[in-house]
Amino acid sequence: MRNRLAVITFLTVSLLGAASAPAQAPGLRQYAAKFICGRAGGSQTAAFLAAPGSYFTVINVHNPALSASVEFRKKFTVGQPAERAGKVSEFFPAGLKADETMQIECRDIYGHLGIGVGTFVEGFVVLLIKELELDVVGVYTAAAGAGGVSTLHMERVPARIVQ
Repeated sequence: MRNRLAVITFLTVSLLGAASAPAQAPGLRQYAAKFICGRAGGSQTAAFLAAPGSYFTVINVHNPALSASVEFRKKFTVGQPAERAGKVSEFFPAGLKADETMQIECRDIYGHLGIGVGTFVEGFVVLLIKELELDVVGVYTAAAGAGGVSTLHMERVPARIVQ
């Protein structure tokens, strides 16, 4: 009976310890969040197969840690029509304190890529973080005219381990 109680106590303490300190797999985590920004019309609608209108993206990045700050890097890549690769920015440092959230929006993307605000562009925001996880959600809106938002979509971006 004493051994049985010791085993139950050990298992309970082990499970509680695991629940309070979630294990993080070692490695570099990568998040690739799609973006689409700018006004599509004329040649963009044919080249990019985009409907005429204005497109906006906000990538929300949250540090879910309750007491730890995180440091990560971000870069921006552009896709071109006809299966051509576009511009890839350098990596930029970023960080969040415990439970903080940041937004990466079209104006930020234009600035990091050196592209004029309002230019139609699409690609990926790529985040790299060592060992810890982030919450990354893309929010996509589009408007056909001056009437306001005509569509809204949100998508959670999963992490993948990269070498």
